[in-house]
Amino acid sequence: MKNHVPHTPFSTPLSGSARETELRIRNIMSGPKKRPPALFLLLVFSLCLFCGNLVSCQVKEAQAPAPPGLPAASSAPPEPENTPSLAPDLNQNGIPEEIRVENEFGWVEIRFYEGDELIYRGSPGDCLCTLDGADYILRPHLDGEQGYFQYSYDLARFDGEFEESQQSGSVRFDTNFTAPFHKPFDPEAIAAFVDELNGLLAHSVQLSIVDGELSVEDGAPARLDWLDSFPDVFTRDPDKPLLENLRDFRAAMPPDWEPPVPEQNVTLLFDQPIELVFRSGAGAWQTVLTLHGDGTFQGDYCDADMNILYVCQFHGRFGDMAQISDTSWYLVLKELVLDTKYPVGKEWDEGAYHYISSEPYGFTGEDGKALEPGAGFVFYHPNATGHKPGTDLYGAYDFWTWWPNRHLFQSASDSLGCYGLHNLETGDGFFS
Repeated sequence: MKNHVPHTPFSTPLSGSARETELRIRNIMSGPKKRPPALFLLLVFSLCLFCGNLVSCQVKEAQAPAPPGLPAASSAPPEPENTPSLAPDLNQNGIPEEIRVENEFGWVEIRFYEGDELIYRGSPGDCLCTLDGADYILRPHLDGEQGYFQYSYDLARFDGEFEESQQSGSVRFDTNFTAPFHKPFDPEAIAAFVDELNGLLAHSVQLSIVDGELSVEDGAPARLDWLDSFPDVFTRDPDKPLLENLRDFRAAMPPDWEPPVPEQNVTLLFDQPIELVFRSGAGAWQTVLTLHGDGTFQGDYCDADMNILYVCQFHGRFGDMAQISDTSWYLVLKELVLDTKYPVGKEWDEGAYHYISSEPYGFTGEDGKALEPGAGFVFYHPNATGHKPGTDLYGAYDFWTWWPNRHLFQSASDSLGCYGLHNLETGDGFFS
């Protein structure tokens, strides 16, 4: 069976440019750009000559051997500005690795080498994290789109035969409180994740690529900038900890969406049955659903793995239907019956094929089991849009990642273009 992992098409950089910060500091220290008097210039020039003589007399003293236990002074020229002087040891064998920027097949990567041996290949935005003298790769992902947020990180270690996860964390939430697909907003879980990630970033440097060269910056903490996107209803208090600000934010926002009161004699605006499909992009599996205007349906799921077929036939009925916008209706699952000739888990052979009786994928919950009566769905008309808050599909990321067109809603002219059925528990989507 397939488990849906939503795509994350965008990623947020963790800090600005260290080079830019350096230039600003230099400009501040240099003072106003005003030409000094000629007498002052002459005095400074004389002083420079005098200091130069002093320095020239002390060169050998400055290059004297260092005391025992300290590295000897180097006579090599200083490294160019912005060249990172890192000596990571990801595999923790005592031999420092070299970090290189390499472009292979048009894809630029940051790679760690020990001699000719490739230890790690990563992407801009990865962080080198050092804890208790050991080096790790920290990969933070702070993704957000239309009020839907997926935050995660992984701290990877490389001292074994294969990469292993030393520590990881994730949290998912959204700020579309008035949408049918809104998920719980848990201030404690969000704050705990951010505190955990920021604790690691405090011991990290971020690796990026600027003009084709490696650039290193301190790992800047995650700030949750979206908290500042609702100035009319909420203002962050800089004197309060993050958890209190998150609680205040939740209290200032609208209450969670509630299912509407069922309407009498509601139909879904079509006279003939329509066929909706929930499938993988590669087409290896699919669930075909025939939906009728009165809310009844029949479904057929099949997943082929060579000569092994996972199958499920089912039928059911929606009820308590209510229109929630011009282009969407709320539906409640009233009945779901599995019609496969054997119970779930049963295996049997027919001809050249081995069959396995399975759950009705697309009509399953987070646990992978068939939904119980009472589960909520939303049915969308082809004219449904999602370009701004309050439109049907704004923030419905889980659902429209299953959409065959898979493009962003950017204006009112961007519509769904087909009928859609949205399983609110999992985000699974059927499309005509």
